Amino acid sequence: MKISHERLRSDISADNTFIAREDDGTPVGACTVQPRRMGLFPDMPRQYVIEAEGDDRALHVLYGAAVARARALAAQTNAPARVYAEVGVGDERALEVLHALGFSDGDGVVRTYRRVTGQMNVRLMPEGCTIVRDFLADETERRFFLERYNACFGMRCDEEWLEEITSQPDFARILMVSPDDLCGELLVWTEDGEGVIGIIQTARRWRRQGVASYLIEDARLYFASLGLSYSHFDAWIEAPGCLPLARGLGYTGEDPLMLYPSLIL
Repeated sequence: MKISHERLRSDISADNTFIAREDDGTPVGACTVQPRRMGLFPDMPRQYVIEAEGDDRALHVLYGAAVARARALAAQTNAPARVYAEVGVGDERALEVLHALGFSDGDGVVRTYRRVTGQMNVRLMPEGCTIVRDFLADETERRFFLERYNACFGMRCDEEWLEEITSQPDFARILMVSPDDLCGELLVWTEDGEGVIGIIQTARRWRRQGVASYLIEDARLYFASLGLSYSHFDAWIEAPGCLPLARGLGYTGEDPLMLYPSLIL
């Protein structure tokens, strides 16, 4: 088996991509390493996310190569770092390989649910702020949104990615604004007759002032206006405040969607 670099996606360097091939050139697996620095949580360690697929032999080699690459990247920054591997729920073969490399379980994404009830938003809005709803149709606003999202979550999402989201049924953006700046924003839509609490961002200086809670409650009123009975909110288990926020607003259930075993570098 041979391992080589090959650019698979325009937003990921070829140095961060590995292809596994048999000696005759037949591809048997591939993986990528994506560095992320989450501006929304500046105190968290720098993150490196591995995505891999392939047969059993390929996974051992690819995960090993990806971890080595993450270590090399982390050494360049000389800062605390953690590498995560994206693994589907129930993918025992991938977990076995990762555990052998020292990865531990714990983080992941879970789906929580809430019944859409009530007629009022009982959360307190910060003084001087107001709520605006739009559909993110303005070209300039779309560009600014992408810039904020990529900066907050260490991503490189583009207009095509955003178009896929804004094309979802009943899409809307809910913003909280002050006289001077944007406090926070939330994207919502519907899937299979349920409301979706999508991407939420809070400006750093407005954090811990009830912005996210108010936005999510306003989304509940939006879902009620559509005649929906339930909504769901996908939460990262270890993201600071994410799951407690969902629970505090009445979201329950925590069905696993994706596992992210991790390794401290």
